[in-house]
Amino acid sequence: MMFEDDRTAVPRAYVALPHDHLYEDHDRDMASAIAWCLSHADGDPRGVGIQTGRRDDLEDAPRLAALVKAGAKVYADSRGKLDLLPSGPVFLYRPQPAHLWQVEGKRMPSTVLAFGVTGPAHHDRHYGTEGMVGAQPWITAFKPEHLGGPAIEAKEPVIADRVVAAAMDHFTNSINSSTGLSHSSDRSTVTEGLTKLKEAGHRFDPNDLLAGALARNWRGEAALELVTLAVELNAGKSKRFTSRLRPDIVGLWCEKAR
Repeated sequence: MMFEDDRTAVPRAYVALPHDHLYEDHDRDMASAIAWCLSHADGDPRGVGIQTGRRDDLEDAPRLAALVKAGAKVYADSRGKLDLLPSGPVFLYRPQPAHLWQVEGKRMPSTVLAFGVTGPAHHDRHYGTEGMVGAQPWITAFKPEHLGGPAIEAKEPVIADRVVAAAMDHFTNSINSSTGLSHSSDRSTVTEGLTKLKEAGHRFDPNDLLAGALARNWRGEAALELVTLAVELNAGKSKRFTSRLRPDIVGLWCEKAR
């Protein structure tokens, strides 16, 4: 079930953190990022919201601090969750990957700028450990404009197995992905579908499912619930479900994939 408000067309941009942390172009890229945000706020700093872990994070970002003095509002949250963000452009400063999924929530800004994200090649434990791919699912889903730092590759196709991609289309058109998998019927549909795919020999990377869900306009919370389910199934956990899909559903997905 697609949402009435399509978030896939929202302007997004990013600046990536260099793998070696030697950020010689930090000031230039910061200036470009701020200019991008202001261009989507009619040049008025008061229309820009800055999301960061703590307010004192801006001490090492004088240009951002100056933007605050000019009227931009800071949304600081040290608990790992985003505060209620404004409807205008939001500057995510050094966000953890989880913030990128959270910002794709029920009440979204008109534009999103992520400054200091990382990709799969990054080995900073703050952003992820083995098996983590940083901001790549967000990059893959939305193809944001690259403003600075190393480019993060968008995976193409988003989901390598076309049968799994066909299943994702089916899930999207069958469930209310605005509320995630909280409804038992929706959870059963997705759980049964992924279980049947696995039994038929199809493999799915949870990170790719995350990107695929976001690209299909799923809310961030719903996409994360899908990821959790996929991780558990890949780990060999048996998940209960009420059968809701026709017995030959995987065959139908195979036909669609062809």
